Amino acid sequence: MKILLAPDSFKGSLSAKNFCTVFKKSVQKICSDITFDFLPVADGGEGTLDCLLSAMQGTIEKCTVKNSLFEDTEVPVGFFDNKKTAVIEAAFANGLPQIKGRENPEVTTTYGVGQMISFAIDHGAEKIILTLGGSSTNDCGLGMLSALGAEFYDKENKSFIPSGGTLCNIAKINLSNLKSKIRNTTFIGMCDVKNPLCGENGCSYIFAPQKGADSEMVKRLDEGCRHAAEIFLQNQIENLRKTNSTETKIDFSLSEGAGAAGGLGFAILAGLNGTLRSGIDMVLDLCNFDERIKTCDYIVTGEGSFDYQSLMGKVIGGIISRVQTSNLKVPVSVFCGKLGQIKSKPEGLEDIIEISQGQELSYALSHASENLEKAAQKWISKVI
Repeated sequence: MKILLAPDSFKGSLSAKNFCTVFKKSVQKICSDITFDFLPVADGGEGTLDCLLSAMQGTIEKCTVKNSLFEDTEVPVGFFDNKKTAVIEAAFANGLPQIKGRENPEVTTTYGVGQMISFAIDHGAEKIILTLGGSSTNDCGLGMLSALGAEFYDKENKSFIPSGGTLCNIAKINLSNLKSKIRNTTFIGMCDVKNPLCGENGCSYIFAPQKGADSEMVKRLDEGCRHAAEIFLQNQIENLRKTNSTETKIDFSLSEGAGAAGGLGFAILAGLNGTLRSGIDMVLDLCNFDERIKTCDYIVTGEGSFDYQSLMGKVIGGIISRVQTSNLKVPVSVFCGKLGQIKSKPEGLEDIIEISQGQELSYALSHASENLEKAAQKWISKVI
């Protein structure tokens, strides 16, 4: 029997790699002749770079950039395919953990993400994959564009680097230096949300409260996003008019995923001429998932908290969807720290195992390895 282990991390307790190690050791105590294929995965958020490094034999280079409060920080950039492809986990530069206790999406910036991109381009990257989860920012990605050469001016014609709280100050933009910097580069953003940039389902209303915004700040941030989107749209119209182009204007603020990472998705579309893809789908493609499941008898996946949202663009939902479309009928079992509400168990999902079984959170987190070991042994005893 061969088992493909494809878990996400259990935040606060087990990394995806640790899950695989514990699970294998636990099962082989019961049945030593079972073989395993390790595929720790992520959906475009925290841990995606590590996941791809382990699956694709990449290398890491370090660079010093600004974090979201404009402080120097050292970050990793992943390189693959002889440095032709770079993977940038944006949260290393603009993430919440680095500024814990100082969260303020009106002042935080994605400038450091742009510096990471510049570093990758200068080292030969022709394709750059950006993971968008875990941001502390709400600046529509304009800090990132500033680091790459975009220029933003206020009504007094003074240039500045926009943050979430100064988006409304933008009077005009100049993207000519940006276009020169990125002209030979392809950009792909990996995200697990479909939110537009603005409105009640946009980045400000849905995500900014998690980043330190109160209700009044949320309104201001949304107004700023609307203004930035309008400035970009006006710039696009002017360029079409100057070139007598027959192309039609595109309001990228309405695009699915434009609101990812405080509008970083918008900047990838409107500023970098990039595309957005489902994080988990892209990870599974890069890790050759469709081929690897052809040789396995069971698939085991998992995450810290499993509920109906886990089936909507996250790791578990992506894996189940891939298996369903493969027509291979490989059974999938989910291990989770906590089981929430799910509307119905999807086809192909054989087992859902809650390893903590009602334990207090602090105890469950500190005993995650032990809980997983017991649950894995109970599961394999039933399977074999």
